[in-house]
Amino acid sequence: MKKWLPLSVVSSVAIIAAHPAQARSCSDYKAICMAKAAKPERCDGAWKQCMKTGVYIGPESGTNHGQADKR
Repeated sequence: MKKWLPLSVVSSVAIIAAHPAQARSCSDYKAICMAKAAKPERCDGAWKQCMKTGVYIGPESGTNHGQADKR
C-alpha cells in the first residue's frame, strides 16, 4: 500500500497540470454571448464593459464570470 500512495499523488498532480483552468478573453465571452443571446446587441455593451474593467458580467443572466483578458 505504501508504494501506491506516491504513485497516486504523482498521477493526481499530472492530471491537474494537464488540465489548467483556461483564461478567457472579453472577445471569447462576447462570442459565446452572441451564440446564445436572444438579443445579441446586449452582448456589445457587456463586451465594452469587460474591455474597461477586465470582468465579464453576463448581459442577460447578470452572472459575474470573473477576470478576463482585455482583448
